Amino acid sequence: MKKKRNIKKIIWGLVFIMFGSIFVKQQIILYRLNKQYKHYNEQLQKVKVINSQLKEQLKEAKRPEHVEKLAREKLGLVKPGEILFIDKNKRR
Repeated sequence: MKKKRNIKKIIWGLVFIMFGSIFVKQQIILYRLNKQYKHYNEQLQKVKVINSQLKEQLKEAKRPEHVEKLAREKLGLVKPGEILFIDKNKRR
């Protein structure tokens, strides 16, 4: 009778240890997954900010005034009838 009780206690102890170790492993995995989730969520927020900035730049680049300004400054283009004066003393 005593042996049966001891065997039952040992079995229950092993079951308890097994379930405890499974629980601890799951908590470790859950912690790592939450950490990854936070990291990827932060990256997503940064990408969303960059995306909105790029959308604004694209919107600005499509404006005719902006296109004209770039054509004049970068390409040296002029409107018909205009004369382009270049100051050789001015440094870029």
